[in-house]
Amino acid sequence: MKQRSILALLLTAMMLMSMVSFADAETPSTYLSETPVTLRVMRDENPNQPIKADTLKIKTIKELLNVDLVIEAPPKASYTDKKSVLIATDDMPDIMYVDFADVQAYARDGLFVNLSEHRDEMPHLFALLDANPSLGMATVDGQFYSAPTLYRTNPDATLSGQLVNFRTDLLEKYNLPTPTTWDELYDVMLAIKEKEPNLIGMTNRKAGNTTATRKLLDCVAFPLGSYSTMYRDPDLNSGWIYGPAHENFKEVLKYLNKLWAAGLMDPDYASMTKDLWQEKLSSGQAMCTIDNDGVVRNFNVALATIDPSYKFGVIPTLTNSLGQTRNTSYANDRPGNAFVIPASSENVDLAIKFLDWCYSEEGTDVNNLGKEGVSYDNVDGVKTFKEEILAKYAANGSNAIYDMSSDLGIGLLEFTPRYDTTPDNQVALYLQGSDEAREAYREVTRSILNDPGLIDVSTITTAPPLNAEQTERYNELLIAVENIVWQEIDKYITGQEPIENYDKVIEAAKAAGATEMEEIYNAAWDTALGK
Repeated sequence: MKQRSILALLLTAMMLMSMVSFADAETPSTYLSETPVTLRVMRDENPNQPIKADTLKIKTIKELLNVDLVIEAPPKASYTDKKSVLIATDDMPDIMYVDFADVQAYARDGLFVNLSEHRDEMPHLFALLDANPSLGMATVDGQFYSAPTLYRTNPDATLSGQLVNFRTDLLEKYNLPTPTTWDELYDVMLAIKEKEPNLIGMTNRKAGNTTATRKLLDCVAFPLGSYSTMYRDPDLNSGWIYGPAHENFKEVLKYLNKLWAAGLMDPDYASMTKDLWQEKLSSGQAMCTIDNDGVVRNFNVALATIDPSYKFGVIPTLTNSLGQTRNTSYANDRPGNAFVIPASSENVDLAIKFLDWCYSEEGTDVNNLGKEGVSYDNVDGVKTFKEEILAKYAANGSNAIYDMSSDLGIGLLEFTPRYDTTPDNQVALYLQGSDEAREAYREVTRSILNDPGLIDVSTITTAPPLNAEQTERYNELLIAVENIVWQEIDKYITGQEPIENYDKVIEAAKAAGATEMEEIYNAAWDTALGK
């Protein structure tokens, strides 16, 4: 009997141990919730990269975290309107992609969770924020109500921006020197135009919910001596200024008018679309565009099918009429683009945990690379996309990176709070086709990285935190000022109005509040710096 009792106890213990082991197997330590839970997130969908519902990333997040991630993705062109309606009705998803201006406008109303109050629950995010004190500018009353888009460097990290992309084969064909100034750029375009009158000199595109004209000025105004909105000019040392309300902005308009008068500006510049821009560049119709060099360089694949010698290259930063040699590179960390957790979410605690996971190394890997062993491998310590993945999308040429990222659900244009340019870099290198071409590509990217004229755009545009009164007043003034300025710009580019008449626009913009806008920003900046 005693032996039977001992045997029964042993069997019971074994069963209990099996149940514990089974429970452990059923609830991995990485799970954020014991039961499956759905998290709704929202961000804008870039037309280049559709956001899909059943990607490798989505599946991996489910496997690791037991979270069903549902990404709602209104088109980029209508995202601002959609976002505004959801904020106004307090009918937001669990996590939402916003501009920092939204945070400034609504955080004090209690619409967004104060992340600073959850510092202990978000160790990955706050470790990154603490490591970069400049990100403190993205606070409201000293508190983080949003998680900024942050950057993780990688072995093939490059610098990119809205650079001067030129058909360098045309320089070689007509034995023309590489321009070093904007005036020389005009001269070489004019010389080529005389030889090939059907070629467009400079083309541009529309982007998101901005007009094509606004996008053009966003790209060219700073290198030509001003800027298209509020900024801090490193050459003027004058604090915050609203570019279009100052004398130097006339230099920008003067140059664009010079191109227009010579027939070097795309006649469709004011009505350009992304698709039309892509068509003109990939078919060899244009000499030059000031835009994202990484995107433009991808058109070389299509150009080579027309003529192997055709190619776009980046011209080093040009000197403008004011003697300034400058342009902006894209910011690494992007506090102006951020993620908020609405206070009305029914999943606030889970959203906090998930958003913090996105800033961890594991979360950053999943959001940018997919799943190890499936989409990428760790090769000698370097995360490397599988050959078959790269080969599959390489056939798509200039769309390769977008198509791959769309299918896998990865990258900056997806729901990716902490991004890594590994996908872009490895696809671009793979597309080169040979080791020799890849080394030449690396040489190009190194030259951009070492261009002394490039300035991180965040250093001149990251806005200071405004208090509630400043926010309300600034937004009111901005609408009034921009309504005056942007209805006039095309008239000066196309010569309908002589450049000297732009003084009237400057006066009107200042009278409408441009000067007060500058005063608000400068006061807020001084406060943030403890002055």
